Amino acid sequence: MVKLTLRTAAVLVAMSTSALAESQSWNITEEGESGIKSAQGAWAVTIDANKKITGSATMQLTKGDELTYILDGSISDAVYTVNMSKRTDGKNGCVWTGQSPASADTKSHKLIGKVVCDGKVGFTIRAGF
Repeated sequence: MVKLTLRTAAVLVAMSTSALAESQSWNITEEGESGIKSAQGAWAVTIDANKKITGSATMQLTKGDELTYILDGSISDAVYTVNMSKRTDGKNGCVWTGQSPASADTKSHKLIGKVVCDGKVGFTIRAGF
């Protein structure tokens, strides 16, 4: 009886933990500093109860090649900070800091921010979800 009760409790905890995580699909555009789109696609994002972000990206570069990478970050005070690791385009140390635009920028669809790769501003990401 005790074993059955413990198994039931374990299942309930596992179910409630997964229910706390929110999965989303974000539409993403990466733009060069000149405003020219360099990649478009989607982020498959999971946000847990502690506002930790995990996921993956599947993008298409303007020349047609696929770009993929892993997402890992957090949300604090409405600012999203996301590390983009294992990028198939060879960019390393990339971190995006996004937030809602301060102005009524109609081109942004929820979040916008700069990406810094290896300590240098590389491009802008616009995210819609």
